[in-house]
Amino acid sequence: MPITTKQNLSKQTGAAPGLTSCVLVDADQGSQSLHIEEVTVAPEARIPRCVNPRIEVAIIVQEGTLDVTLGRERTTVGPGDTVLVPAGTSHGFLNRYDKPARVLFVFPEHQVEQVLVSVPGATSGFLSEQGLSGYVSPEDRPLEHR
Repeated sequence: MPITTKQNLSKQTGAAPGLTSCVLVDADQGSQSLHIEEVTVAPEARIPRCVNPRIEVAIIVQEGTLDVTLGRERTTVGPGDTVLVPAGTSHGFLNRYDKPARVLFVFPEHQVEQVLVSVPGATSGFLSEQGLSGYVSPEDRPLEHR
């Protein structure tokens, strides 16, 4: 029975400034397909908006408070909240609070395809988001850009 203790796992710098991540479950731990990653989001940091084109993802907030953008919707989530992101839906998180937040990303397969996106006019005001533009999902792009 594979049991992994968190102390034995290495933390890595995340996909953007202010993020650290740790893979809890994947093929290295004996998983057939499941991938679970813990991400810590520092105050004033964000998880950039992205799309997982083929798979859904469940994101479970363990600690802290985050603003989430899911498609064109925005809300605030905290400990115990779960965000279910359908395949092909843009999603991103902002920590504009004074404490770090910790979330678990649960993917149904090891190889996770992520495409970074942004939503025109829907930035939070963080310096890291100034000048971003793009499309909510690949389906929103004009045909000549697909």
